[in-house]
Amino acid sequence: MPAQRRPQIRKDTDQTQRGLQALRSIFSRNFTVVSLINLLLMTAYYLMFVTSTGYARTTYGASLSTAGLTAGIMVIGCLVGRFATGNLLSLLGCRTILLAGLLFYSASIAAFFWVPSLALLFVQRLCMGIGVGIIGTATGTIVAYVVPHEHHGLGISLFSMSTALALALGPFLGIQIVARTSYAVLAQTCLGIGLACIAIFFIMGRLPEMRHRRRPFLDLYSYIDPRVVRFSLVALITCLSYGCIQAFMTSYAAERGLTAAASFFFLLYALVALLTRPISGRLFDLRGENVIFHPALLLTALSLTLLAHAQHSAVLLLSGLVLGAGFGNFQSAGQAVSLSLVSRSRFAQATTFYIFFDLGIGLGPYLFGFMVPVMGYTGMYQSLAFVVLGALAVYYLLHGRRAAL
Repeated sequence: MPAQRRPQIRKDTDQTQRGLQALRSIFSRNFTVVSLINLLLMTAYYLMFVTSTGYARTTYGASLSTAGLTAGIMVIGCLVGRFATGNLLSLLGCRTILLAGLLFYSASIAAFFWVPSLALLFVQRLCMGIGVGIIGTATGTIVAYVVPHEHHGLGISLFSMSTALALALGPFLGIQIVARTSYAVLAQTCLGIGLACIAIFFIMGRLPEMRHRRRPFLDLYSYIDPRVVRFSLVALITCLSYGCIQAFMTSYAAERGLTAAASFFFLLYALVALLTRPISGRLFDLRGENVIFHPALLLTALSLTLLAHAQHSAVLLLSGLVLGAGFGNFQSAGQAVSLSLVSRSRFAQATTFYIFFDLGIGLGPYLFGFMVPVMGYTGMYQSLAFVVLGALAVYYLLHGRRAAL
């Protein structure tokens, strides 16, 4: 019996050592610093995002659809920031762009204290989103360069865990801060986080030199990569639903008397995403993307169905758990696929995926917010579940069937 066990023990030991070596190669100083900046920045972003709709309705008396646009326009700003940054990264380098994004973001947060009208609130939110888009493009590109190519699936999954954790902390803290203090305190918190990120930036070490070809500013190819566009249409469709979850969660929960549970919805989402992303990242490296995308989209649709019919806290929280297993892994796997579709010199333009990702989140609250007065939140979220199933069909037609070959 001991003789039979020895080869298995040796095999398990070798696998453990390979896993530890992979983690050591991923967790460099630059990877850690960029992940920390991403965690703090996205926490501040979600602090404001999930409370924007309620703030606009309370302060300016805006309609639900218009108030949802104050959240959606932040995401549109992210889209603009990502789109404009792709070519600038190749010209100026990741370090310069990241610092510029952090400074611009902090300035946009500070501008909140001088916003006297709804129109200027839209402008302030747009600028904040642009800053987040610039920073997100820079951090994503840095990670693509500092993580070894053979560990991209795992490395990107680990990096995206910082976003998942921020998605838990941001909404939870945002709801708690507004309920216990004021929106001004929330904005002060976000400004402090922005300044902290600027300080952390200077801990970063030397970055690998980017491989690039200089392209004219009026050339669309300088900003997006056509090879990623087809695949990114799946993200555009899927993220319509996620944008509505984020933007309307506070109002939805208040209507159904589930406010206490809603503050934990994103905590559970992030918990499941944090636990499953290392596993899904490893599966991605070993077995390809289809084994991740098919269940991820099905689980996202199931989560929306649960959310549509939730009348009790347990069902709402179950929806958050299912969403973490579904959409939480869709995001990280999507970034990894985008990088696999381009050459190393085009990593900055691989953020085309996030341009469509942000566009879907930004458009969702505005497009589907009109359904709430007619069909209620039940009708809206159930409709979005069918939209996600449609995204699964689009994924198969545009990418999945080729990936299976």
